Amino acid sequence: MTNRGVVTEVNGDMLTIVFERHEACGDCHACMRGSSDCAKHTIKLRGKAQRGDIVEVEMDDSHVMAASAVAYMIPLAGFIVGLAAGWGISGHVTGINAELLMAFCAVAGTGVAYLIMRALDPHFSKGRWEQHIVSVKRPDDVA
Repeated sequence: MTNRGVVTEVNGDMLTIVFERHEACGDCHACMRGSSDCAKHTIKLRGKAQRGDIVEVEMDDSHVMAASAVAYMIPLAGFIVGLAAGWGISGHVTGINAELLMAFCAVAGTGVAYLIMRALDPHFSKGRWEQHIVSVKRPDDVA
């Protein structure tokens, strides 16, 4: 998968690149809750470019699918584990609505999964799931 973006900031060899939203995203605006910034996504990558340069960034399609699967499966697993834990606990606890306890545990499990994803993010963003700059062009060179 190749994306084209504009370098907005250069700090040594660390580039801040802003991308336009993909056509595949549609018009749901869920990424930024409908704000005007929804159409722009920013990442930081190591590379050599100047402010205003247009860069093409690539990530292998199979790695995009694997990253998407991880991004959806870890929270889902946390939700299911939390739901099952709530169901297991509800049989031993009296005075609390079982469904409410299950819902609380499911949300807590999803929260724990989020924290796990945040902790693993530095590991996932390196190596095979890291995006790479394919080309750098000056704005004058792009037709």
